[in-house]
Amino acid sequence: MTTVRDLGYRAYEGELRPPTRNLWVMMRHGLWRIWGSWINRIVVFFCWIPLLVLALVAFARFGALGPELPEIPEGATGFGRWFLSPPAVWMRTLTGIQFWFCASIVTIRSGAGVIAEDLTNRAYQFYFAKPVTPIQYLAGRTGALALVVGLLVFVPVAILGAILVGLGPEAERLERVGLLLPALFDATLIAVCTSSLAVASSALSSSRALTLTAWTLILVVPFALAFLVQSIGHVEWVFAASLPGALWCVGDALYKVSGDWTDLKWLHAAPILAIAVGAASYGALVRIRRAEVIT
Repeated sequence: MTTVRDLGYRAYEGELRPPTRNLWVMMRHGLWRIWGSWINRIVVFFCWIPLLVLALVAFARFGALGPELPEIPEGATGFGRWFLSPPAVWMRTLTGIQFWFCASIVTIRSGAGVIAEDLTNRAYQFYFAKPVTPIQYLAGRTGALALVVGLLVFVPVAILGAILVGLGPEAERLERVGLLLPALFDATLIAVCTSSLAVASSALSSSRALTLTAWTLILVVPFALAFLVQSIGHVEWVFAASLPGALWCVGDALYKVSGDWTDLKWLHAAPILAIAVGAASYGALVRIRRAEVIT
């Protein structure tokens, strides 16, 4: 008959890692959760289509009119005006496309329900039973989403910028290379704001369906209302209450593109974004700290 021996206390054998490594573990876990969604995989697969279309249009534009930028005729509007615009406007256009068709979908799928899903599944009993703090949990979730969103926005825009550099005149190549820096800053701003607000919206309720709906409404409804007010009353400052409008205003300032803004400036939009991100992240942190954990 086999006896059971009491081995007693045994020292841990293995590599001891500092508690600060928990953040990277949470980010890695968050990245795997994002990639595990088939919706996100479809977004990654199709995110190159806008870049391909704009690249073909760029080859047609510079092949037909030459590398020099012509003067935009007075009264030119719509596609004709955009077709003759400088490279910064082209990169801003692709940024907007990537925001609406890539970043928004990923944040809705993998950001707006993450806290609600963990609350429903009682996952905090697993996370906080280990040496993971609420700040590390929130930073890991938000950081993983921000990394994915930032890459989805920046990489296609950077490739388009490289194409425009190659197609442009030699005298302007250095100036066009410099557009990669505002592209990086703009993508980082979009990633931080959308991921922080999306994850924070997931703390509004333990119902994932409710938080997904709330984040979708935050993205779409204020922007639609601001667009209607601007179209009817020609009042542009209302875009400050819209996340896409505020991000676009600050992005125009980064690219030094005048755009169509007259009433709303980046000095108005930037503080609103900072306050919104800070308040939303603090609210989400308070909600996580109040989660019931049995250890």
